[in-house]
Amino acid sequence: MQYFDLIFTLHAQEQMRNRGIKMEQAWEVFKHPMRTNIGKYKETKEFEREFDDFKITVVAHQNKKNEWVVRSVWRNPPLPGSPDAKQEETWKRYKKAGFWGKILIQIKQQLGL
Repeated sequence: MQYFDLIFTLHAQEQMRNRGIKMEQAWEVFKHPMRTNIGKYKETKEFEREFDDFKITVVAHQNKKNEWVVRSVWRNPPLPGSPDAKQEETWKRYKKAGFWGKILIQIKQQLGL
């Protein structure tokens, strides 16, 4: 899907839907970032912008036609109740847990509980 001069992959669109991020917000972060970093993967850039109580990061790269393609978008801290917030909470519990607690958390995750 294209929004102005950005192309959003299906993966990025799904992430934004799950994370409560509007396409306008992602576009604003890309066009007016507070910080730009080299991405973790080849030829990607990370664009960051802070809002009142959260930060949005947009990961994009240029294709062979020099068009910008958005590959990933996230928000920190995550939207309460979102899959990201649940994952963050599980990670916090995992870090505090003892050996058997960590085993139990891993089993629950593999079972989808």
